Amino acid sequence: MKGQTIKQLGMTLLSVVLICYLVLQLVLNVGDIVELEYVTFISTAKKIELKAFVFRDEVVLTTAAAGTNCFLVEEGEKVKKGVKVAATYSEATDANVRERIKEINAKIAVLEKSGISSGTSTTDLSKIDANISSIMLDIIKAVDNNDLEKAIRNKDALTIQINRRQVLILSQKNYETKIKELENEKTALEATLTGASVAHVANKPGYFYSVVDGYENSFTKAKLQSLSIAEMDTLSHMVPDQGIINDSVGKLVLTPDWYLVCEVDKRTASGFTLGRKSDFAFPYSGGQVLGLSLLRTVSQTDLDRVLLIFTTNAMPEGFNYTRAQTVELISDTYEGLKVSVSALRINNGETGVYALRGNKVIFKKATVLYEENGYYICQLPTDPDFPNIKNKAYFSKTNLSLYDAVISSGRNIFEGKTLQ
Repeated sequence: MKGQTIKQLGMTLLSVVLICYLVLQLVLNVGDIVELEYVTFISTAKKIELKAFVFRDEVVLTTAAAGTNCFLVEEGEKVKKGVKVAATYSEATDANVRERIKEINAKIAVLEKSGISSGTSTTDLSKIDANISSIMLDIIKAVDNNDLEKAIRNKDALTIQINRRQVLILSQKNYETKIKELENEKTALEATLTGASVAHVANKPGYFYSVVDGYENSFTKAKLQSLSIAEMDTLSHMVPDQGIINDSVGKLVLTPDWYLVCEVDKRTASGFTLGRKSDFAFPYSGGQVLGLSLLRTVSQTDLDRVLLIFTTNAMPEGFNYTRAQTVELISDTYEGLKVSVSALRINNGETGVYALRGNKVIFKKATVLYEENGYYICQLPTDPDFPNIKNKAYFSKTNLSLYDAVISSGRNIFEGKTLQ
């Protein structure tokens, strides 16, 4: 029994020795195992998330009429004083008819723009196809950014280009017949409007919006003139005025100028100067970036709080003006060459990477600009013949360059080594 135990132990030790020998032979014969990555170009922004409040110069269009509202102009459309912007119908069916008439007017507008001038030839087809591709790309980008409103707004532009393509390919006439049919339908529908209605007109020139949030008398341009930190605290805790919402049929924004109020600490505020433009990303508007200029700052000696008041007159179509929203202040933008953190090495006191030239390991210097999410953004190499020009495609023998094959991991790697 004892001899059997010794024999089994000996067989076990022999098996372990054989396995170790096989592993050693495998390591010696498979060559050098390294992981490679190819250097790419990247641009990224450093963002500071802030709570912001929107102020605008607005006038609410009040009404005492009961019934169903029908809006006769588009959201954000600029209107003159006296223009009919909405109507309240006592009969819901009349409001539905009016909505159908509005749809017909929109279709007629698209068809009128879909026509092509006489003399246009099929040689213009490539230009139309390029327009279609560009609009479709915009739609895809909008969907990827969850900006469905922007995607829908591009629908008419895409329809117009597709219609023009059909006219060229099929050698058909423009859309006069279809436009006439729609105009006849519109006339017939207008004849069915029999119920009572109340018209609402713009009492001032401005930009019409059908949505009223109940803050129109609070977040005003006039309030900004003497805004204090305490007053901003009060405004930030206000609730919507339901009376304004119930008694309105929309509102007019009197000027394109609007204002964004953000709070920061005094150290952050010291980095801003009056009149300087800063870029903001607006997540509520699909991440759209707008540049706003610093109009004024509000501070108190006994508080480490500063209000920054920015302004712009940009009014992008479909922009979300939610009164209180989170915005992202873009403090810095970095662009350069992207490499993994694990790829960066120190060689003879210099920072850089090990890269491959054929199967030989070389060392290329790298200057780190920014670190984010496990990778570095490194400086582009400079062409000595054109030192003032940023050329992404320039290849340097000594500095990290675009499309370099960089070693991100591996054992016993050193400059001059030949990989097996």
